[in-house]
Amino acid sequence: MKIICVANQKGGIGKSTLITVLAGALAADYGYRVLVVDADSQQTLAGVRLTNDQPSVELEREAGTLTEPAFPYALESVGMSQVYDRLDEISDDYDVVFIDVPGRSDDTAMIDVLSGANVVLVPVGASDAERLATISFMQLLQEISRLSREQGLDFQFFGVHSHRTNLKEEKDMDEFTDALGLPRLQASLRQLGCYKRLSTRYSYLNPAYRRAVGADASVEAEVRALCDELIARAGLTAELVS
Repeated sequence: MKIICVANQKGGIGKSTLITVLAGALAADYGYRVLVVDADSQQTLAGVRLTNDQPSVELEREAGTLTEPAFPYALESVGMSQVYDRLDEISDDYDVVFIDVPGRSDDTAMIDVLSGANVVLVPVGASDAERLATISFMQLLQEISRLSREQGLDFQFFGVHSHRTNLKEEKDMDEFTDALGLPRLQASLRQLGCYKRLSTRYSYLNPAYRRAVGADASVEAEVRALCDELIARAGLTAELVS
């Protein structure tokens, strides 16, 4: 089981969006057994499933049109201090676990969750506030990475643009993080309206869903590129797929 945290101490930077895009595609289209753990106090992902997705599932079930399973991946709400106790109980049931954590990094529980992950994905932005928050957070991850190497543990972290717009500031951010030796994924998500309509039911690689949210063909290409790069960089090899 690979554990992937999606984290940044700056709120509103695209953590939940990145998780729904990756989890939906890896589960529905790549065949991984995926669990999403919502450990963020805001409970964004759990709220999306309960408020937006579950009612439509119940309507389809009543109409006899529901195709099981209703959701491509499992989703659980777990407190920060209980995350790894819960994962120990179900470690044989999943190939990939995504953990959505709060937008802060100044408490022990947060450090423990980050340190126990195999991969941390850090959504990055281009504004001054986003840049400063992201750089300081990734420097914390550099220290966790150093300690993990000393203990022979599997730990990696990557910055990823979850709403790239090709602004000059973004290119400056890339050059700056590269100069600091902070790793990043080459694949990214564009700032498209279709990603603002979160759903935990569908994959953006599903043509019917892309049409429903007004996504064009470029969305399929960038989601697939992001999944493929994550699979390669995080070691999600074919042998993990059930």
